[in-house]
Amino acid sequence: MKNCVYLLESETAIFRAAELSDRNSIAAISNLIGSDLIQMIRFDDMHALFVEEEALRAGLTAFTIFDGYPTPLAAKIALLGGNGSQPYCSPSITMTEAARRFQCCRPVLDPVFVPADQMAQKGLVLAGALESLQVRIDRRSPLLL
Repeated sequence: MKNCVYLLESETAIFRAAELSDRNSIAAISNLIGSDLIQMIRFDDMHALFVEEEALRAGLTAFTIFDGYPTPLAAKIALLGGNGSQPYCSPSITMTEAARRFQCCRPVLDPVFVPADQMAQKGLVLAGALESLQVRIDRRSPLLL
């Protein structure tokens, strides 16, 4: 690919290379991400991340943690080479190197069932009845394609 960009999907944890149609255009980056309102975050001295500005919202089903950044990121994340003083270019690091800095997360609800010997104020509770749900965060490394 001539103008390569790495794309990470928070929802699927898939990390893949894609072609950037115009490295001089923020509109081309916006099209890849799927949003007109984007934010740039420094990945390192020679790379930048572009994310949807308002991706963290109610009803969020997945997000990504970027090592060293205080806020989770959501939706699609684009990694490009360049420091902003020149047109963006293909990343100079491998996808494997970049993937080490991300953790894709998804909230999971685990059912908690009533144990066989539990008693309630009104008498016996049937064993196996749903008592509650516990929330945990499932974390995984990006899947490279």
